[in-house]
Amino acid sequence: MLQILTGQTIGRFEITGFLGRGAFAQVFEAVDDQGNRVALKMGDDSGGGCTLRRFREITAERRPSGISPDETPAEAMFLDPVDGARAEVLDASEVDDQLWREAKLLEQADGKGLPKLVGVERVAGRPVLVMEAIEGSTLRQRIRSLEGVKLTWMVELAYVLERIQALGWPCHGDVKPENVIIGKDGKVTLLDPVPLLHRPDLVVTTPWYNPFLRRDAQADVHAVAIMLYELLTGALPFEQVPFRYAGCAQSAAEAEEQDLLLSLYLSFPKPRELNSRCPVEFDRVVYRALADESYGLSELRLDLEDFLLK
Repeated sequence: MLQILTGQTIGRFEITGFLGRGAFAQVFEAVDDQGNRVALKMGDDSGGGCTLRRFREITAERRPSGISPDETPAEAMFLDPVDGARAEVLDASEVDDQLWREAKLLEQADGKGLPKLVGVERVAGRPVLVMEAIEGSTLRQRIRSLEGVKLTWMVELAYVLERIQALGWPCHGDVKPENVIIGKDGKVTLLDPVPLLHRPDLVVTTPWYNPFLRRDAQADVHAVAIMLYELLTGALPFEQVPFRYAGCAQSAAEAEEQDLLLSLYLSFPKPRELNSRCPVEFDRVVYRALADESYGLSELRLDLEDFLLK
C-alpha cells in the first residue's frame, strides 16, 4: 500500500490531509504551487470489499489506518453463472485500470455533475487522479447529522445520471449516499463513477444499493430508489444482498424457483408502512423503480418533479 504523509509532494501538489477511502483507493487533500486546493485519488495495492478485514478499527474521524461510519466501500463481485455472486479481490493493475478509465469519464464530463479533472500524476508508476476539491458534505453525513434532506437533490441526482449516460457510459454503477456530495451552494456532485471492466463476469459496486448487480442504466435507477427508501424510512428495503440469483444463468427447470424468490425478495415493506408520514406516491415510485424494467431514470425524475409541483 502506498504510504502518503502530510507534507509529501506529488508533482506540484503538497499533501495537506486525508479525505477518505474506499475498497480500492484513497483520497487526499492537497494544494498546488499557487495555493489552490485539489483532491488526489490513488489506488491501493489491491481492492475489494472483502479485503476490509485489514482494517482493525472503526474510527470516528477519517484516516488511512481505519474506516469511519461515513464510509461504505464498494465490492468487486464475481458473477458465477452457477453459484451466483461472490466477493473478489482486484490486484493493483486492475485498480489502476479503473482509475485510468475514471479519468477518461471525468474528462468527458468536464465538471458537469462529476468532479472536474485537473490532470493525472504518477507515483511509483501508478496513476494519481488530480480533481477539483468540492466544498460540502456527503449525503451520508447529512443523514447522520440530521441536517435535513431535500427531495430536489434526488431530482438533480437523476439529471446528473442522465448526463453520464448521454456521454456514452451505461451507468455510474456505484450510486450511494457516500458518493453524493451536497455543495455549500446546494449543487449535487457524484463521486467515484465505476468504469466497466473488460471482464463481463465482474461487477464493481456496493451491493446494498445495487442488489441485482446490474451493469446497465437500471443499476442507477435501483440505487436512487433504494436511497429514496432509506431517506423516507431510515432503513434499507433488503436485509440480505445481493439477490441470490444475480448473475446466474437461468434454466427452464429453475425459472419457477427464481421467479418465486424474486417475488419474495421484492416483498419489502412499503415506505408508508414504516413511516406513516410518507406520501403514498412514493410507495409506487420505489416499487416501480425496483421491479419494472420499463421504468427508467427519466420516468423516476419526472415522477419526483410532478410530486414537487403539487
